[in-house]
Amino acid sequence: MIRNREKRRAMRRKAESVAAKLAACCCDFQSGGLVPVTHPLAVAALTRAFTLVLRAGGEPVAIPLSEAEANAFPRYRQALEPGTVTWLAAGLDPDERGTYALQSAGSTDRGDAHDAARAMALARLAETAATADFPGQSKGAAA
Repeated sequence: MIRNREKRRAMRRKAESVAAKLAACCCDFQSGGLVPVTHPLAVAALTRAFTLVLRAGGEPVAIPLSEAEANAFPRYRQALEPGTVTWLAAGLDPDERGTYALQSAGSTDRGDAHDAARAMALARLAETAATADFPGQSKGAAA
């Protein structure tokens, strides 16, 4: 959460335009590397989520995704089982960069699947956003 009240107000005023910029810069992890998120459905979902984050003063949010939106992310293309639900959690890292996490779940009880995917997405987001560097990024050379 952003502590400065004036900064939170500015975020809310510019939420849509800043969210679009954050979404346009997102990358997905695939095969150990970073792949830009470029599919219009994925970028739109990220923009929607980051807009909510900025309107909430930097607090993390989670939103459900359609199957088409989930499949638009590089890592998820063709990877989802039919009937699986996916949630997108978005937030800001300590350097106030946009970060996100996707999580899918399946169950015979669709409500349980939604609850599980949402909770896991928020947990993964918390882990990812807890560091100022990209996950897996080198912290420096060994002496």
